[in-house]
Amino acid sequence: MKKVRFSLKAMFTSWKITLILLVHYVILLAAATFVEKSQGTAMAREMIYNNPLFYFLQLLLILNFCATAWQARLWSRRKYGILLLHVSFVVILLGALITNIFGFEGIVHIREGETVSYMRTTEDQRPLPFSIRLDDFKLVRYPGSRSPSSFESFLTIHTEEGERSEHIYMNKVIYEQGYRLYQSSYDSDELGTVLTVNNDRAGTTITYTGYLLLLAGMLLTLADKKSRFRQLAKQLKRMVPVFLLISLPMLSFAQNADTQLLLKNTIPVKQAEQWGRLQVQCPTGRIEPMDTYTDKLLRKIYRSNSFEGLTSEQVIIGFLMNPAYWSNVPFIRQTNKELPQVYSLPGGKYLRFLDVFDESGRYLIADAVDKAYSRPAAERSRLEKDLLKLDEKVNILYSLQQGQMFALFPLPGDTSGKWYSPGDNLSMFSGRDSLFVSKIMPWYLGEAYDALRTGNWESAGEVLSMMNVYQQKQSATPLLTEKQVSWELFYNKAQLFFWSAMGYMAAGLLLLVFVVWQLLKPRRWFKAIIFPLVTLIVLIFLLHTSGIGIRWYISGRAPWANAYESMIYVAWATALAGLLFIKRSSMTLALAAFFAGIILFVANLNFMDPEITPLVPVLKSYWLMIHVAVITASYGFFGISFLLGLLTLAFMSTSNPSKVALLQPHIRELRIINEMSLHIGLYLLTAGIFLGAVWANESWGRYWGWDPKETWALITMVVYAFVLHARFLPALRSDYAFSVMSVLGLASVLMTYFGVNYYLSGLHSYGGGDTPPALTAVFVAYACAFALMVYAGYKQRKAQA
Repeated sequence: MKKVRFSLKAMFTSWKITLILLVHYVILLAAATFVEKSQGTAMAREMIYNNPLFYFLQLLLILNFCATAWQARLWSRRKYGILLLHVSFVVILLGALITNIFGFEGIVHIREGETVSYMRTTEDQRPLPFSIRLDDFKLVRYPGSRSPSSFESFLTIHTEEGERSEHIYMNKVIYEQGYRLYQSSYDSDELGTVLTVNNDRAGTTITYTGYLLLLAGMLLTLADKKSRFRQLAKQLKRMVPVFLLISLPMLSFAQNADTQLLLKNTIPVKQAEQWGRLQVQCPTGRIEPMDTYTDKLLRKIYRSNSFEGLTSEQVIIGFLMNPAYWSNVPFIRQTNKELPQVYSLPGGKYLRFLDVFDESGRYLIADAVDKAYSRPAAERSRLEKDLLKLDEKVNILYSLQQGQMFALFPLPGDTSGKWYSPGDNLSMFSGRDSLFVSKIMPWYLGEAYDALRTGNWESAGEVLSMMNVYQQKQSATPLLTEKQVSWELFYNKAQLFFWSAMGYMAAGLLLLVFVVWQLLKPRRWFKAIIFPLVTLIVLIFLLHTSGIGIRWYISGRAPWANAYESMIYVAWATALAGLLFIKRSSMTLALAAFFAGIILFVANLNFMDPEITPLVPVLKSYWLMIHVAVITASYGFFGISFLLGLLTLAFMSTSNPSKVALLQPHIRELRIINEMSLHIGLYLLTAGIFLGAVWANESWGRYWGWDPKETWALITMVVYAFVLHARFLPALRSDYAFSVMSVLGLASVLMTYFGVNYYLSGLHSYGGGDTPPALTAVFVAYACAFALMVYAGYKQRKAQA
């Protein structure tokens, strides 16, 4: 009996068992997301999430922690932060259990004028202690767009105490007798609403208490002088800093193309700049400068916002002004090598507009396009997808020729905010407005065509001024101010993120080269130039920061709401992570700068869309700024950890005994910084996950729903928790093992950030079946990293033999 008790005690207080349980937990969570992808949400819940064995595994994790905490005497040793941090997870899991047992939710579907007193759940219909009448439903769209800005229900709640009116919309919750009502969706005819109804007061209260304990635990851990993080900081402080050189080389680009003929068939730069300040409504409903709009059009057609030294305004207006010439200019990008052979089109990267029409004007790919569109999107071949992309580009140019896609003219008195193009149906305009809108664009194009011959652009400029006056006078919705237009034009032309990327990559790479040089062949003059060079990289960071600030100003929201913006922010967080360690390790600064540059460079590649887009209704919340900012910042620290691990493995791969001894202190230094970076990243990720849970609860009534994005964020948290706790096992305590784990750990981040979006399904998936080219580079990079890990491991074993 004593032996059994001893074995049970040893099992529940064993760090080896803890890590084994964490590994099994990660495997089950990952498997669930792929089961959901292939067999549906219901099957994933039945097989894993709601399986008693899954609950038992979580119970074992709780018992294991409690026993380990007791064994380690955390309370008597005054490790309050660590104790509170881990107790919070017990409380959170307890709240989730109570929610699962006692909480329930359903939906209420109501048509206008109808009264409903029950909710529909997955099992039955459940009566409500009150009734709801839908008085009116309103779908608010962005001006001139079909995209919803908000959907709102005006309700009357009937209770035993009487009735009251309520206004509900996304992120606005109604509370009634322990129930919470959320705006969920609406009927396609816009005459009915769908509300989510949730009843989980006890589970939510306990779970939120767990979140508060989690926050308090993290803060106490960082403040505790005896905590692991503070001990690492002390060890780093005692080490000698390594000085590095920062150098930013001058970059120059030359264009060899002869643009004289092009210049003779387009407007001059000064006239283009006047066009750029004119305002236009894009298809999403955003009012923006013409410069921004034409940039998007040319980027869609040519994959760049300039062509042979010409601005986007010069190209697009040139196409309108002189279609006979521009229809023969090859600037429609098409890179599929099979497409020209299959559809009898000219080869090469670029096509002319006339290349897709025969001599009689017949559209050569019309039948193939219709056939491709008739197939479900998931069944289209790569050839068909590229064909549809080509069709989209041709249709943009065709629409421009027909006077469409240039929504320059607001309808006087129209509060919906829709603007119209000269080629649209203008029957709703009347009197002088109708005459102006229908005649002003042909008038300008005629004046511009004459100005190409005479060189006098005064009359054409006056016509543009008339358009501007009309917009200012007739628009019922607010226009951009002159200050906003100026800042947006500066943002477009300055290319702050591109130059930040170039600066980061050049500085980071040279820093890395010189730090290795300093380690192997020290030079005194390195120390004399460290201050101005560090100042230079700080200036690049400030340039990057100013770009984010300007984008925030011109978009009117926090700039991390789409894939492009989140990568810009991850790069910023990565650079910030390096700057935090700047006094103690210039190697970390070098890696951070280089990695930030790589991220920014990828963000500026053609497959990333930098368009400023309106927010969907669920994102119109202050939680967007808080949750996304915190959780995305953690990726920067995990990226630094990945690079520090790689550099450590590279140092370990050297075969020169003298160099091994020289590099050993720096390997230890990198290990300390790596572990500190992981602590910060894990704390940010954990806080971000549970801030996201609060947002989800406030938006649609549940704080955790096992959506694949949520699940993989949790997997990432567990993975890095494993890495930080692995030091308690002798076999995983070495610098080599830690470096390997920090390199492999980033795979979970990449799966959370990219994989869920492109390979899985769920609320956060937006790119299934159309993976970006950069993911191939990620796989290649990991293959190289794996080879380095194997080689470094071989060197380590050989050195110990």
